[in-house]
Amino acid sequence: MTSGAPPRSTAGRRKSRGIVLVIALIALIAMGFGAISLMRAVDATSSVVGNVVSRRAATLPPDAAVERAIAALFERHLIIDSNDDLAQNYFASRQSGEDARGVPIALQDIANFPRDAHVDDAGNGYSTRFVIERMCARAGSPSRDDCILIPVGDEPMAGGGPEPPRVPLFRQTIRVDGPAGTLLYVQAWLANLPDRRRLSWRTLAD
Repeated sequence: MTSGAPPRSTAGRRKSRGIVLVIALIALIAMGFGAISLMRAVDATSSVVGNVVSRRAATLPPDAAVERAIAALFERHLIIDSNDDLAQNYFASRQSGEDARGVPIALQDIANFPRDAHVDDAGNGYSTRFVIERMCARAGSPSRDDCILIPVGDEPMAGGGPEPPRVPLFRQTIRVDGPAGTLLYVQAWLANLPDRRRLSWRTLAD
């Protein structure tokens, strides 16, 4: 008597094909997840590279802002340093309300920046705002009691020679806004010394 079941070899082949199909589906799903992960990694890398490029580009405009401040203070004498001059973004005394990094309140938010103050268009979507502060407690003629003063020349040896004249120290804080929300703060220290006027420069941490 013959049975209606298929031959053993045919059933084995069908079973093998079923297993291969399951394995192929699993492999296809795994490849799909791998492709998604790769796309996310590429997007993340592109975003990081874009941020680094934008940040590097944002370090160029502050240099022009420092040169503009030096010219206004020491070369063209557009600023009378004993009085505030908002048109030149200048304050004759250190302003209250700065944050922990030393950023003046006028630069912490664009809305705080004086309407009459100058804004530089640095091109390529970058704009530069800055504030110059004389490191004094109050406006008026600078004095040792109220201001940080830098000696012009070397200090005399103990017990000999007159003290060199002193000039006030200025702090320039620069805010750069750029594409994709790029924001950078730079601070420069300036003084009207014969050999140099830009004393130091640093990028402020976020």
